[in-house]
Amino acid sequence: MKILILTGKFGMGHYQAAQAIKEELENNPKDDIEIIDWIEYLTPGCAKYIYAGYSSLIGHNTFFYNYHYRKSENYPPNRTPDHALACYVKMHRLIQQKRPDLIISVLAFCSQAVSYYKSLSGCPVPLITCITDITGHPEWINRCTDAYMAASDEVRSALIQKGVPENQIFVTGIPVRRKFKNRTASGNPRPKLLLMGGGLGLLPKRLDFYKLLNDAVPAEITLIAGKNEKLRQKLENRFEHIHVMGYVHNIETYFHDADIVVTKPGGITTFEAIHSETPMIALNPKLHQEKYNADFIERHHIGEQLAIFDDYQAVMAIARFVSHPQKIRDCKQQMQVMKASLDCCPLTDVIGHVIKSYPLGGSASNEILSFNF
Repeated sequence: MKILILTGKFGMGHYQAAQAIKEELENNPKDDIEIIDWIEYLTPGCAKYIYAGYSSLIGHNTFFYNYHYRKSENYPPNRTPDHALACYVKMHRLIQQKRPDLIISVLAFCSQAVSYYKSLSGCPVPLITCITDITGHPEWINRCTDAYMAASDEVRSALIQKGVPENQIFVTGIPVRRKFKNRTASGNPRPKLLLMGGGLGLLPKRLDFYKLLNDAVPAEITLIAGKNEKLRQKLENRFEHIHVMGYVHNIETYFHDADIVVTKPGGITTFEAIHSETPMIALNPKLHQEKYNADFIERHHIGEQLAIFDDYQAVMAIARFVSHPQKIRDCKQQMQVMKASLDCCPLTDVIGHVIKSYPLGGSASNEILSFNF
């Protein structure tokens, strides 16, 4: 079976989720699985500028992003994608070229583009949408989606309230790579704290914050600056208890070695922490969906949310968490319970349901319309 996984590189979370899905499906050697960066495919000459613009917006001014996100929460589902004609033409070309039997989308814009194409062309390729946020935002909901992979029961309920049939929703969690799973006890003699800001390195810029962190938190701290080279150079070898790294390719090793991770609560990062059983401190979530994720972390007792912009108060809150070993153990136990519940619905079951229920059995090889563009 030919499977396309459509994604984008807004940050690295969506792409990591796509890689996790591919990894899970590669157990079947009969499947041909390919990841497509839809933004790169749609606009090959402009993709790098689109991604750079997004990074700049998130890094320097989240007001407009959050304003649009909040406003769009009231939009109806099944919206026509931006640049609809271009999406239709390029989606037709992609399907003619790759001839997939199944499409899995991990980006809302990709789901909109596939659904729009299917609704106009009659293309029979099944679509599974993997929601990579802990929210039921209507941007993810499209008429021609055949199944939804939801992060939690709360997301499932939100989708049902917005009109998605119950039998199309599967609570799978957000996919993470195999390396994050099956953690062994670290046995650190002194607590270890992992501080990270995602691939873009969105971390506090103030030097006073890190001085307080070094002096007041009773832990060995690893700071992963990601692509924020300026911050890495600023902090490297400056503090006794803070070991500074740049962009790393084995982030799962640092999760497994840490007792606590302090980070912005992206959806993928949250589930990476759950699977590696590393309690989270969600530090000053700025994006609207990150605030939903931080609420999820607190509600399920797998960490804390620190919406504190005063350096001293924030560091003291981190120090209290680190100094509370029973609370850390309780968070780990809750993570173990969540992992066990997610194991009950593997991705292969979702695909089996879609293929079985699809009138054409999921095969699009003989049914793709032959328009020429």
